[in-house]
Amino acid sequence: MMSSAGDRPAKKSSTTASLAMKPLLLALLLLFYTADGFSPTTLPSATTRFTAPPLVSPRIRTVTPPFPTITRTSTPCHWRVHKSPSSRLTALHATASKQRQFLHKKRLAILFAFLTGWADYLLFIKYRFFSTMMTGNSMWMAAALVESRFRDVAFYITVIVSYIAGVATFRRAELEFREKALNGFLAPIVSAFLIWSDVLTWRDNTCRWIPALLLSFAWGIINSDPNIQHACRSPKQHRRNIPIPKEGILMSFSVILGFILGAGWSVFLNHVAPQMKAFGSFAAMGVIYGGLFLWLDRGGVGSLVVEEEWKAV
Repeated sequence: MMSSAGDRPAKKSSTTASLAMKPLLLALLLLFYTADGFSPTTLPSATTRFTAPPLVSPRIRTVTPPFPTITRTSTPCHWRVHKSPSSRLTALHATASKQRQFLHKKRLAILFAFLTGWADYLLFIKYRFFSTMMTGNSMWMAAALVESRFRDVAFYITVIVSYIAGVATFRRAELEFREKALNGFLAPIVSAFLIWSDVLTWRDNTCRWIPALLLSFAWGIINSDPNIQHACRSPKQHRRNIPIPKEGILMSFSVILGFILGAGWSVFLNHVAPQMKAFGSFAAMGVIYGGLFLWLDRGGVGSLVVEEEWKAV
């Protein structure tokens, strides 16, 4: 009896200690589940679209949570997010729209590169200069300066200055007229200058300076158009100045292919119809460029790309 009476304080103290340990164990358990629930490995991704489940019946008014239905799988630290069919359909439509837009941009890049290749070969054999880019003109100007051909030096200087004037005209018109710059003012100028250069050489085969100035001015406007610049890039290159493995390679290949096809077409056309060298080729390019600019400015692929770029910014 004495031993049992002596054991009572010990049992009472152990019971008190166990009761004191329960809140600590509960706190540790709560902390563990809280850390497990808010861990980055267990939370759903930020790109998951949260949609509320539909109501069961119009008569029963229930409050739908703003979060998707999330269930715990047998594997620890993993969540399964149930997406609604509408969100999946929206994602499929967005993917298809991006693919279709990239396909249109690729075709447009091929067309503009084709026109550039066509013009470069014709400019070389007809005027001995380039109006699409000024790199070759700068090299020829330096060579003429070394060889003391000052007339050619003056010619290439005027070509480069005319190109700069075309770029400045586009920038000025863009600031003055905003989105109506090409539609109301610049597209007719490009078409008129290209056609006018053909008319001048058709009347006088020795005429070189004035057609060169007209063509350089026109291509200064063409190369300043943001629609062409956006159409010849991959979609993600607008937001990040890094190469994109798939889309960037496809776009670069499209531009190179279009340029080669355009140069080949120019050579073929010069052999089949040499009379178009004097009149016809640049006039046709002027009509094509004018039509493309008006189409882009009225809601074509290029304007859509620029609009998406401004939305992304």
